[in-house]
Amino acid sequence: MKKITLLMLIALTTITLQGQNKLLSSIDENYNGSSWEKYAGNNYEYDSNNNLIAESYYNYDSVTSSWKLSYKTSYVYNASNKVTLSTDQDWNPITNMLDNSYRDTKSYISGNYAGETGETWDSSSLSWVNKWKNVVSYNSNNLPETALFYNWVGSQWVLDSRSTLTYNGNNKVISVLGENWRNSQWVNSSKELYTYDANNKLITDRYAGWDDFNNLFIENGRADYALDATGNRTSEITTWSNNTTTITASKYKREYIYDTFSLMSSFANPFKDKTGIDYLFADFPHVNKALGYNSFYFDTATSSYISSGRTTYDYTNSITLATQKFETANATITVFPNPTQDFISIQMSLNTDIDNVIVTDLSGKIVLKQNQNTNQVNVQNLAKGMYLLQVFSGDNKWNSKFLKE
Repeated sequence: MKKITLLMLIALTTITLQGQNKLLSSIDENYNGSSWEKYAGNNYEYDSNNNLIAESYYNYDSVTSSWKLSYKTSYVYNASNKVTLSTDQDWNPITNMLDNSYRDTKSYISGNYAGETGETWDSSSLSWVNKWKNVVSYNSNNLPETALFYNWVGSQWVLDSRSTLTYNGNNKVISVLGENWRNSQWVNSSKELYTYDANNKLITDRYAGWDDFNNLFIENGRADYALDATGNRTSEITTWSNNTTTITASKYKREYIYDTFSLMSSFANPFKDKTGIDYLFADFPHVNKALGYNSFYFDTATSSYISSGRTTYDYTNSITLATQKFETANATITVFPNPTQDFISIQMSLNTDIDNVIVTDLSGKIVLKQNQNTNQVNVQNLAKGMYLLQVFSGDNKWNSKFLKE
């Protein structure tokens, strides 16, 4: 009888969750001592393979009781559902547009993560500029062994540092040695040590920095993880030091909340492995459906944890963005028809001559430039999708966007 009741409960839960199979948003709140106050949140968007393709970050305006977009990260995937490009864009409240900020281009060899290149957006040249890159090599067990890091200096890549990974007999990382390239030689910089339980689940991650004066590593932080019998991460405690003699200066804890009748794998979620090595060091934290977590800080005066915040995951609703309502009203240019299949016309709200027009895709790549007959732009050769439009007149610049059908 108990088995029948349990099966019926699971079936009813499954029916209820139909149409709610995606983690759509999260809300962050602070505890002020008597009540919870919203201060930030995220929206999550996915493709048909349940890959996270966009994560939008918001701040909550308590005066107007509305959400304000802060920045957005967009992802592009290859045929193996591994992310090849992530682009950060900051919200510009003056133009009511997202401005390019930063992007990572990731590469793979035989399906393995091989490294990535970080670039920043130069608004003056309207182009991406190299910032840093890493190159990963693998050992005989096809596990990442060494990562070399380079900085872009002038017009060339300059070697900066490296990380070397060591594994145990279960192919679990047990240490990462960080070294800096200085005066044509490697010098110690940092070290991390990992320990596991009998089920090969991570339980401790310890951090140490290199002390040049004493010629040794000194521990300055650690993270301790607790798991339930299913494998869910139930809590994590992070401890940091403010000096080189103790690691008790600050301590924080998260306690996770789950729906134990549902599996996280049944839901599109932002925690999904995007590169194949996202969980090389730490295990995937959520076997069951994650509902959120509570945050605490350790009060040394009372030797107890004090509630400080919480994050709640929402599988039903996305955050409604108030600023989006004002985008059209505040625009200083009008683009029509929008959507379009062949041409767009640009009309200025003031009697202004347009010097040139630049069209970019959502990653910031320039796909079209026009400096003649700028009031009408031929977009017939563009692929279907959303595009950003930049209109220039003298030292002035206006932004808009349009959809190519």
